[in-house]
Amino acid sequence: ERALAELHAAATIPIDTRRVVTIGHSAGGHLALWAATRDRPRVRVTAAVGQAAVSDLARASRLGLSNGAADELMGGPPDRVPERYAAASPSERLPLGVPTLLVHGGRDDTVPVELSRDLHAAAVAAGDDCELVVSERDGHFEHIDPATAAWGTVTRWTAAL
Repeated sequence: ERALAELHAAATIPIDTRRVVTIGHSAGGHLALWAATRDRPRVRVTAAVGQAAVSDLARASRLGLSNGAADELMGGPPDRVPERYAAASPSERLPLGVPTLLVHGGRDDTVPVELSRDLHAAAVAAGDDCELVVSERDGHFEHIDPATAAWGTVTRWTAAL
């Protein structure tokens, strides 16, 4: 939210805020997808990329991903603060409403690839333009290395927008 607000405030910088693509990895992937669903934004996200994204916070909580990071972010588990999870979890805010790319490694042992597979199926069912690319040999961190095929997928997809 803060980064998008800064784009709005930076009117003197030559940035085309009519085309804003959010890209994030893991917990940052959660934020990239969530940013597309914000109500009444000052800067509207026009496309989103989730790289091994934590797209379902309630599920992340149940799985204990990152030592309870979802519970810490939300201020408790989903059964205590369900409204917070509903407001912040991309999987609960469908349709996302923008073209979306989900990239995930099939061997990811940090964020299960099922989170991206399930979000993709639900997003498409909700009418979203959502593409899923699973690199079966990749783990969790290949997405952030510009020399990998996973990053190439992201750059080609964003260039095609």
